[in-house]
Amino acid sequence: MAGNAVARRLSERLLGASKKTSVVDRYWSDPAAYAKEKLGASPSPYQAEILTELHRRRRVAVRGPHGLGKTAMAAWAALAFAETREAAGKDWKVVTTAGGWRQLTKYLWPETTKWARRLGTYAPGKELLTMGLKLDHGEAFAVASNKPELIEGAHADEILYIVDEGKAVAESTWDAIEGAFSAGEAYVLALSTPGSALGRFHAIHARKPG
Repeated sequence: MAGNAVARRLSERLLGASKKTSVVDRYWSDPAAYAKEKLGASPSPYQAEILTELHRRRRVAVRGPHGLGKTAMAAWAALAFAETREAAGKDWKVVTTAGGWRQLTKYLWPETTKWARRLGTYAPGKELLTMGLKLDHGEAFAVASNKPELIEGAHADEILYIVDEGKAVAESTWDAIEGAFSAGEAYVLALSTPGSALGRFHAIHARKPG
């Protein structure tokens, strides 16, 4: 009986390790496939292209009107990054910020938790919080964009920044995010509706130097 129990636990561990390896191999560089196959989402061609380019280029800025699915895409990117890095045993963080706190509390994080619940993996109130996700090797959380020192303080071997309504994010916050690229594997997905011809987000799309 004892031998059977040991064998069963070993089998469960090996199965768990196999599942983790499968997640890493399949989705590490393909968040679009993760969104479709793990979350049951239906990314449009442009959403799939953006998610693919995020892994390839590491810096992606997306500008478009309301209704294009930018927030859902950001949620998919965050969950794909979290689960693949967690499965690989990597030290990781997903830092979300926005031009206004309301954008995080009313849109980005409710969207993220909605998709996370579809996985059936995270326990609400334990791993999955109202504005965060906390696992063994890392966490995803929200930071106000007027607190660049908090963004500078986020360190990890693998880190993803999601910037929502980037047109209203201060220069100092963009500088803090850029600093992370010298310290490890960093990625940034910046999203916004069109705005005035001012600020770092506009400069990115205008391809201005700096």
